[in-house]
Amino acid sequence: MFKRLQPQRGQLALSLLLLVGALFLMISVRQCSAPGLPPRHEDIAGGDTINVAIELSPMGVSLAGDTLAGVYYDMVREVCRRHGINVRFHPFTLLSTALEGLAEGKYQLVVSDIPATADMKERFIFTDPVEVDRMVLAQLADSAGNIPIRTQVELAGKEIYLPKGSPALSRMRSLSREIGDTIIVRQDSLYSSEQLLILVANGERPNAAVSLAVVLAMSRMFPNLDFSLGLSFNQFHSWALNPKDSLLRDSLSVWLGELNR
Repeated sequence: MFKRLQPQRGQLALSLLLLVGALFLMISVRQCSAPGLPPRHEDIAGGDTINVAIELSPMGVSLAGDTLAGVYYDMVREVCRRHGINVRFHPFTLLSTALEGLAEGKYQLVVSDIPATADMKERFIFTDPVEVDRMVLAQLADSAGNIPIRTQVELAGKEIYLPKGSPALSRMRSLSREIGDTIIVRQDSLYSSEQLLILVANGERPNAAVSLAVVLAMSRMFPNLDFSLGLSFNQFHSWALNPKDSLLRDSLSVWLGELNR
């Protein structure tokens, strides 16, 4: 459990981010029997092996001691085990990078909390929903030097940080129109939602739009944060595929449905 963060926030934030980076490197170089993780991000498997880009996060894949774990990681592994499919995992931190790889044909599937918005459906096809989630605002809690934003109208003129290419960008644009004023959206090309949350906790970003799934996984570590302001209604989150892989999409939707029976 993290204690309330005090003066040397920059150093602590840097340390935490370095730890996240180290975790990424550990996972990237770790090799497993199929299904497994590649020695390099560019090591794309051929043949009958499915290349799966999976988000490095508590919901996607992470290290629990010496064991790879994650709700989505376990789901993909179980589906592939049941149906005799070889799979190679490619961890990522920025969704935009993974989606670029999907569009280029490097990956057959991107596993993350992806809202199947109209904009996203113009570029990719999606499995049936695997989760219902919503966007919330991560900001510092009430303190002597900070007054949290309590309503969406108060977002006018405020900065909100998102990972570059985040599907939440379209929602923030819609929200700006709804309140009739400008919300300043900053797309960060370096940090994931989890990392932006850490920076907000350390006072190095004013706030960030994050999914409720991220909040549920990390909020206990950051008691100095407030997540009470919702930014969207509930959204169905699915996994993305290239439009040419409609047969794989249909099969995955059926197989994922079997896991809940």
